Amino acid sequence: MRVRFYIGILFLSIQLASIVYARFIPERFFCWAPYDSHTLFEVFVTIDGKTLSQQETEKRYGYKMKGWEQRSIDNIFSLIRQYERTYGKNDRAEVKVIYSTNGHPEKEWKLTR
Repeated sequence: MRVRFYIGILFLSIQLASIVYARFIPERFFCWAPYDSHTLFEVFVTIDGKTLSQQETEKRYGYKMKGWEQRSIDNIFSLIRQYERTYGKNDRAEVKVIYSTNGHPEKEWKLTR
């Protein structure tokens, strides 16, 4: 009986620690309310002077690259960074994201190498 009690306490402690940790990172994967921001965004990719079409960009990253993102925009940045550090590392792509979160003025994010 005592072992179950401690397993329960451990389980709840791990959940609480994950939630607290998630509140201090941009991706916020483990938050109870991860959909607290809405971002309108568009991704532009240029390789060797040629700008990819929206379809080519979506195929490259395997995710929509224009529209609304209900999670943190940092999830899009992470997806792009991961792809460009692995599969796309030899392409030397220039990536730019134009985005606006919760109706605030537009911002621009560029992939830095």
